[in-house]
Amino acid sequence: MFLTKHHDVFRTPPNGRAGNMKTIPYSTTTAAQLERLFQEDPPIPTRLWAILDGTIQSRILVDEPDDPTFAIVQDMVGGPTYFGFIDRIPDLQDAFARLRACQELVICLWPNSPVIPCLPASADYEGVAIDFLDRSPSVDLDPLAEIPSGYSMQRIDEELAQRKDGFDYYVKMFGSLERAAKNMIGYCLVQGETIISEAVAAPITRGVAEMSVDTHEAFRQQGLGTIASAYVIRECKA
Repeated sequence: MFLTKHHDVFRTPPNGRAGNMKTIPYSTTTAAQLERLFQEDPPIPTRLWAILDGTIQSRILVDEPDDPTFAIVQDMVGGPTYFGFIDRIPDLQDAFARLRACQELVICLWPNSPVIPCLPASADYEGVAIDFLDRSPSVDLDPLAEIPSGYSMQRIDEELAQRKDGFDYYVKMFGSLERAAKNMIGYCLVQGETIISEAVAAPITRGVAEMSVDTHEAFRQQGLGTIASAYVIRECKA
């Protein structure tokens, strides 16, 4: 995974174009054209699948809008960026300039990807992401979902989302508060009016959910995140 951060020198050219790559809007027709370019699952595949399914907001660059043979798609909230192609990789400098002018650019690749030699030199960061995709079916979630005295569990809806710090991340991911609440599964463990711990599955696509968990710093190491997570996972399974 390569992360290249935004720099002023990488502003979009005055004519609004970045080399031969063109920006196109998402549509079901576009999705069908792009699907054939992404034949192998990349690292962190849930964001790519959610983009191709039209679940989350994205930027799409292609070589030929009517019949693309190379495409770059970028998640507009976290920056994960994916490459799809049939038989060639064009020069990426101008395309990177356009994407980096908007936000940080995270490149998700396997170590043997043919795209790596084509990347600009001197990435700001290089690291590894580990995905756990298989939950043990033998684990009984019910004992893990027992709510301690003094707490209540609330499902995240539009009203609760507006009280929750950081929910603008999901609004940006899905494009609106309504779409965010509709396309995610989330629960908050609440004490009085205070959100103590939360677990969220989003995006959810092709039978896989990306999980995130957060607990108020003063309440960590008590298993509260596990309780919220158990609620989310049980609903994902339902």
